[in-house]
This record gives sequence, C-alpha cells and structure tokens, in this order.
Amino acid sequence: MFLFITLSLAASLALLFGATEIERRAIVGRYTGVNGAAILITFVVSFVGSLVVVALATIWGGWIYLFHLLPMTVLYHFFMGVFLVHGLQKTSERVALEDQAARRQMAAA
Repeated sequence: MFLFITLSLAASLALLFGATEIERRAIVGRYTGVNGAAILITFVVSFVGSLVVVALATIWGGWIYLFHLLPMTVLYHFFMGVFLVHGLQKTSERVALEDQAARRQMAAA
C-alpha cells in the first residue's frame, strides 16, 4: 500500500511541476493565449486521480485510509496550488517589470 501511495504522489508531483514549467515558459516567452489552462487542467486531473487513489486505498486497506488520505489529499492540493501559483505570479510580475523598464528605455531614447 505504501508503494502505491508513494508512486501516485510522485506521479502527481511530476504532473504539477511539469504544468508549472509549461506555464512558466509561456510567461517568460511572453506567449499570449490560454494562460493558466495547463495548470488548471493538471490540478483537476491530479485531484481526481488522488480521489481514485483514496478510493482504492480504502477498498484495499480499510476505512482508516479514507480518514487519513482524504484530508491529506485536499491539503496537499491546496498548498501545492498556493505555492505553485504564487511562484507563477512572481514570475509574471518580474516579466512585467522587465517589459515596463524596456518601454521606459525606448521612450527615453
């Protein structure tokens, strides 16, 4: 059971960090379009997948897994969302400041 839960957590982390990197590259590359879609879809897929893991752990291991894994799944996705989106906002802010500085430089020249 521990191996199954660990592998599902590793898969969730890989998905979330991959989507965050895609979003970060879009921000730094100044791509316009559906910004935020990759991270949103990944969070939904990760959360639904985690609910499936909780259900399977409950079936295989008993109700105690439900009471431990369900709150931890919610907290995990909440904190990952806060930290990853905060990092993307900081990156976006940095890129916006760089653009402002470049515009000011061009206007002054």
